[in-house]
Amino acid sequence: MESPASPQAQYQQPQRQRRRVASFLRETVSRARSPRIPFRVGQVLIGDDPFNGRHLGTVSVIDAPYVGLRTAGSAARDVTFYDYRQLRYPD
Repeated sequence: MESPASPQAQYQQPQRQRRRVASFLRETVSRARSPRIPFRVGQVLIGDDPFNGRHLGTVSVIDAPYVGLRTAGSAARDVTFYDYRQLRYPD
């Protein structure tokens, strides 16, 4: 004769499922709210910002909604960040 599952085990199973569903929904909503950046690492872009000025550079970092450009002639660690809406392809 099997002993019935403990009440605590019966309580933990639905709670675990609720946490899993909540985690899935949280990740899905956060992905949906974050903007889709139309650029990829390695592309050459022009960043035009009234504070940083206009720079031609290569995309090195994407951290939505910001994109980091590494410009020619700067040190490898020098990255200028722009809002992705301030970037465009060179003519």
